[in-house]
Amino acid sequence: MWTTAKIPSRWNRSAKTWVNKNKDFAYCLWTHAELETFVADEYPWLLSTYHDYTYLIQRCDVARYMFLYHYGGVYVDLDVVCHTPLATMFDDASPSAGIILTPAVPLGIATDFIAVRQPRDPVLLGVLSGLRRAAASWLYFPLPYTSVMFRTGPVYFTRRIYCHDHRENIFVLPSSKNRKYIGYVGGASWHNWDGWIIWNLFLLRHYLLFATGVFFILFFCIRCSIVRYFKNQLRARIRTGISS
Repeated sequence: MWTTAKIPSRWNRSAKTWVNKNKDFAYCLWTHAELETFVADEYPWLLSTYHDYTYLIQRCDVARYMFLYHYGGVYVDLDVVCHTPLATMFDDASPSAGIILTPAVPLGIATDFIAVRQPRDPVLLGVLSGLRRAAASWLYFPLPYTSVMFRTGPVYFTRRIYCHDHRENIFVLPSSKNRKYIGYVGGASWHNWDGWIIWNLFLLRHYLLFATGVFFILFFCIRCSIVRYFKNQLRARIRTGISS
């Protein structure tokens, strides 16, 4: 999906990997105008919710669920690289699984790659059925990043996936093998100011944990030194009082 039929040059190579490694698949690039037409024609009951979303990425999230439920097939973000043909991914998945997913970092299910064997998948129907309630909920922080993540994005998607009764219909590619199947060239084109801060804090998490540990160790040492100093002062005063 992109604003127009001409995608940014930084994603040309990653997009072409899906075409080159999957000759038996049809490749479709949907523009934002086509998204709205599709929703209006096929899912008019969700059109008002679709229009009411604050951020464009929320409409893209919802449209990908609709496409996959309507047609089946595979959705991938433009910054995702294909390392292994889709036929191999489908063969490696459980035969009973109607939907094949990838794990998100640091946790949950990603929405940048979603594969569905057949149209009208019941798992995706569950995802669609919760959209209006999530859009109207007042429980989420009114920040761009949290609004996207919890109302339409990976957090919402993960919650709806785990709420499905028949988990055998769902296959999540193992984290240890995920890089064998797909890769990433970097996107995050939808991130707003808070998304940039949150993501960079996550990337720096090891340094932050180390700095936090050092801070508490120093704080504890300084506190112990101060307590010991005042105890010595108190003992000295007591000795002086006794000797006098």
